[in-house]
Amino acid sequence: MAAPPGEIHLHVGMPKTGTTYLQSVFLDSRAELERQGLELAPRGRPEAAWLSRAVRDAAHPRRDPPAARGVLDRFAEQVATSAAPRVLVSEEQLGAATEPQVRRLVDACGDREVHLVLTVRSLARLLPSTWQQRVQQGSRTPDLDTFLDEVASRRGRIAERWWFERGVEAVVDRWSTGIPLARIHVVTVPRGPSEVLLERFCAVLGVDPGRLSTGTARPNASLGRVQAEVLRRVGEQVPRKLVNRHDYVPVGKGWLGQRHLAEQGGAPPRMPERLRAWCEEEAERSIAMLRDRGVQVSGDLDDLRPDDGAFDDGVPPDPEELAAAAVRALASVAIERVEGRKRARAGGDPPREEPRVRRLLRRSRP
Repeated sequence: MAAPPGEIHLHVGMPKTGTTYLQSVFLDSRAELERQGLELAPRGRPEAAWLSRAVRDAAHPRRDPPAARGVLDRFAEQVATSAAPRVLVSEEQLGAATEPQVRRLVDACGDREVHLVLTVRSLARLLPSTWQQRVQQGSRTPDLDTFLDEVASRRGRIAERWWFERGVEAVVDRWSTGIPLARIHVVTVPRGPSEVLLERFCAVLGVDPGRLSTGTARPNASLGRVQAEVLRRVGEQVPRKLVNRHDYVPVGKGWLGQRHLAEQGGAPPRMPERLRAWCEEEAERSIAMLRDRGVQVSGDLDDLRPDDGAFDDGVPPDPEELAAAAVRALASVAIERVEGRKRARAGGDPPREEPRVRRLLRRSRP
């Protein structure tokens, strides 16, 4: 007699809610999770990203690798043939799926009982973090104050897209067209240690977090406000035809942002005090909505209320601070190049090939 199909949990966001930390713990603990009856699908991070793009019609037919083709069919086959009683999908960009795209993914889950998992964070913490993430990814982004004001006003292209993709009510409404509200789980991001978030998430999955490997968990490094503003201004000088996930993101985020600006540290971007009342109103609105919808909550909805540490006086960076951070980044770049040349002369690793986006940028200058 065939075993029952079991469950599948779709962790589809939100971005900047500890998703990178959770995903690294699960990947490092794959064998232990399987001993506890849970299988990861797809089996690695690249395939999870390809799956998200396939579901959301965001795949690039020429720039994505050949292995990305057919990922949705491979996913459906893995889910259908898995003997594990529970399967977990974790990819934070899936939350932006439209209703037809939601049905596409749910259909690929076959006969399994589909559950949705959302990690949700206080807007007072989420929005400034979202701003610096957009900057790192090369999205056309205004300065922090303008970005926050646009989102708070719910007017304009940036606000419309943000609330569609990351507004908890909009995401719950879209996904509930394919998954019953009783099977939608909201995990609130705590103000305390990351281990508390892991415990809350594992309570939904029915696994023991104490047996998972957390020693090499990788957080998603953020930039300080000054460093993010430097990177934002650099991005404004890059021709838009070059700003895409294939060319600019490895350079802007991976090289300049993470290697040369993130190491400076710096105070993180904060919500200005003038928006405290708005944050409090939105928190109450979200808490009431989640209670009214009857979704399953793991954690404490009070965590969605803003805390005092989320705010500052809202004074923008001083020009001298920006200049100092830019000079430090240039010095770091220069040191990297000098050390690379020294290694090459000593017979070590050759200097890295100049990234394609920088060569194109140089040629695009008059």
